Parts: sequence; C-alpha cells; structure tokens
Amino acid sequence: MITRQIEMRKIAYVHDTPDHAPIETRWKVPRFLASRGFTDMVIADQFTGAQNLLLEDADEGIARETLSQLDERIHDCLNEGLRPWVMQDLFTMSADFPHPSLGTRGCACSSEVWDAYTENTLALLARLPDLEGLIFRFGEAFASPHAWAITHNPLACTCARCEEAGSVGIVQKLVENLGTIVCDFGDRHCILRMWDLGDDGIHANFGRQADALSTWNNDERFMVSVKHTQTDYWRHQPWNPSIDLGGPPRLVEFQCEREYEFVGMVPNWLGELWANGPGECGERGETGLANLRPPHWAGMFILPRGGGRARPLASDDLWAEMNVHAAVALGDEPTRDPNDILHEWMESVGFASESPGVTADLALLLEASSDLVLNLRYLRTYQALTEQLWMPSENWFRDDTFVPGACATVANAVTEAGVSDDLRQERALTTALAERHLEGAELAFAAGQPLGEHPKAAFVLDSYRFAHRFAQWTEALWNELLAAAPLDREAARALIGARLSADPLPPLRVLD
Repeated sequence: MITRQIEMRKIAYVHDTPDHAPIETRWKVPRFLASRGFTDMVIADQFTGAQNLLLEDADEGIARETLSQLDERIHDCLNEGLRPWVMQDLFTMSADFPHPSLGTRGCACSSEVWDAYTENTLALLARLPDLEGLIFRFGEAFASPHAWAITHNPLACTCARCEEAGSVGIVQKLVENLGTIVCDFGDRHCILRMWDLGDDGIHANFGRQADALSTWNNDERFMVSVKHTQTDYWRHQPWNPSIDLGGPPRLVEFQCEREYEFVGMVPNWLGELWANGPGECGERGETGLANLRPPHWAGMFILPRGGGRARPLASDDLWAEMNVHAAVALGDEPTRDPNDILHEWMESVGFASESPGVTADLALLLEASSDLVLNLRYLRTYQALTEQLWMPSENWFRDDTFVPGACATVANAVTEAGVSDDLRQERALTTALAERHLEGAELAFAAGQPLGEHPKAAFVLDSYRFAHRFAQWTEALWNELLAAAPLDREAARALIGARLSADPLPPLRVLD
C-alpha cells in the first residue's frame, strides 16, 4: 500500500458528556498537549455552541463572554504552536428559522438553509480569524446549549427531495457546500466527521462512502475523519474498511478512554490493536495502522478523555495517558512495535523498576490488559451464537450502566440455545483471570514491593481490584439472570437493581 502523507496532524479533543459539567483535565491545556506531541486541538465543541453566538437573536451577554473565552483559548493555543479548531453539529440554526412554510428546518436540499448557514459560518470565521478551521458532526445532534438555537440532523429530514437524494446524496451536498463555504469563501480548513451505525450507513461502506465524497473539489483543506472501528468503539469490531479509501485527506479517530469499556477505570492497553488490528476478528497482522492506512493520510483525531454519556469515572487519567502515548507514537511511526511504545511509556511514568524482571512482568501484565477487558466486558458465548457486529454483546454494560433490556435478551438467547452453562463457565473463568491480574499488580505495586511507593501505586491497585470485583459481581449477576430466564426487561431491571442494593458496586448503576 502506498500512503501519500501530507502534513500529519494530531488533533486533541476532550469529549465532554451531555448533562454533566465539562471535564477538568490537563488534556485541555495547550502547553501540556504540545509537550505530548499534539499539533492541533479542539477549543470548543457542540456543547459550547460557537456558531450560536453570532446568530441574530443570540443573548448579547452570553455571546460576549463566551467569545472572549474563545479568544483566550485561541491565544493560548497559538502561543504553544497548536492550531485551534471549533467543532459544531450540522445544522445549527436559529430557533425561529426558517418559517414553517419552508418545510423541514434541517434540510440539506434547501437553498434557504444553506444561505443562512453560509452567513452564520462566515461570520464565525470572521470573528475568530486565527481559527485553523471548523469540524462538523452529523448523523446525530446534541441539544443546543442555547435557547435561541436548535440543532438539526440533516439525515433526519423527511422532505421529498431528501428522500429522493438518500443519505449518499445528502452527504454529497454537505461535502460540496461545506467545501465552498469554509475552504473557498472562508479560506480555512474543514473536517467532516463520518460516523453511523447499520448496514445501510456510509462510515464503513467503501462504495457508498466513495459516492458520498464524489463531490469533493480536490481542495486538500477539506478533510474527512473516520473511526478506526467499523461501527463504534467496541471490540469485536473489524478495522474500518473505508480507511484506505481515496479522495479527501483522511484522519483516523481513536478514543483513549473507551466509553463501552470502563471509561479509564481499568487498564486497557490498545496499542497492539491500533498497530496490528483486532485479534478477536482474525485481523491481527493484517489491519491496524501498520498494515492499512489512508492513502491520503492527514493524521489522527485523538480523544484523550471522555466519550459516552457518564460523568468522568476514573480518579486518575493514567490509563488514558497510556493509550494517548500509543496513538501519538503510531501517528509518528505507524509500523513501530507497540510493545516498544508501551515500554517507552512505562519509563516516562516511572514504571521501570530497578529490577529488570519486575519491569518485564509489569509490561506483560499491561499488554494483557486488552484481553482482560475483552473478557470482562464482552460475552464470547453470545458472540459465537450471534456473530454480532452492531453493538456487540447487546451493549449489556456501558459507561457506568447495566442495560437491563440487553441483559434479558442475552440471557434468553443463550438459554434457548442451550448454552447457558457455557456462559456461566465463561464468567467464572473471567473472574479467575481478573484475580490473576490483580495478583500480578500486587506483586509490583503493593507496599514493600519495587513500585510500592510510586505515586500511582494506589490507583493501579484500585483499578485491578475494581476489575476483579466487577468480574466476581457480574459472574453472580449472570448466574441469577440465567436462572431466571426467560425474563423481560422489567424483570432483569428488578434483579439487577436488587443486587446493586444488596451489594453496591459504585459507581455503577442500572438503567432506569
């Protein structure tokens, strides 16, 4: 594969979560990001609502204060050699635009929508002249943070023109118009973030995505960004087959605190997967950045912290830092040995013991954390039964939440298939695996051990203790769910709720 690498960007984006306060973290500090190899950062996203601030009916006081804060963030970025970006949901429009007689307000086929959006977007670029560019999300829309604005998902428009155009035709309009507005008229860079779920999507479909991007005008300031996974940040996910698609310059997205995998609460080394491909999909050595990169590679879009819908759960960002180090290093040298990258990170945080044997054992333990999480979070018995691609293991657990409907679906399916004992045995083996990992961590970090006085020792041990506790707790949970099958969502919810009341597992909860 021949990869034409243009300027390699490493963009940092801390993904704050809806309904929670912004994450306070060093990964939002330009000087720190620059020291860790980043070249760009997102200074404001859809929760800031930067485009809203210049709408005609914007609250003047809110707009003035927020724009002043953005000026400061841009100044701080530029002082550290970072390029600042603003991210926004498509479309963000005035709450009273257009008049209902014009039909659906988020219509990508509407000239009135594009005229208003052009005016607003160019006003933002004029107000923030030092912005590197704009990043646009679409396919879902978070609620606007300001009462005077509303976000619209262009793929949700049901007018006759959009129905005829379909998702491919709508994205073609986004590519063409955003390239004109941001790159031609605004003379800035533009990134269109691609993502969707389902067999009829564009994000991971080579042919449909090629058609959707066919309106690109060959301006290299227009880029697209795709997740490295075929769907969302789950395991049992093939490497996104659209990654090596030609066309606009392409960034690849990596999430360092996996929202479906304990959000940084337990060790979860992803360097091997990112470098050499997902082994559970039979792709190790065939995909990953070492083997399948964009032919027109623009860089990495890296989420050091955040994602999902829970508040921050981890008391330390150590495991996020481990994966950030891997993502940045692989962006610099995609064929580098991930084990060497891990050793380099261990040395940087003081995990290299005076005893070479202890250091080697700890490295093996951290390398194996990827398999530990695979066993803790996913259900091999159910995966073998369903070969599920979209939402593996029915998303029975995510963020800080047990999902009762998904638990009921899994329990009923494995019981009906006569493999419930296989799932019971699987969870028992997971508990034994987590216990071995905890023992390994205690050998290195317990009081009196070589790394026992390390500042992160308590967090490391707490991480492995939580992993072991989660394994024990969910082993008992699945025994109860399987014994009660068949059961419906409400029965599963009552069972999980009763277990959490009798034996709390903070900060975890059951979905209402």
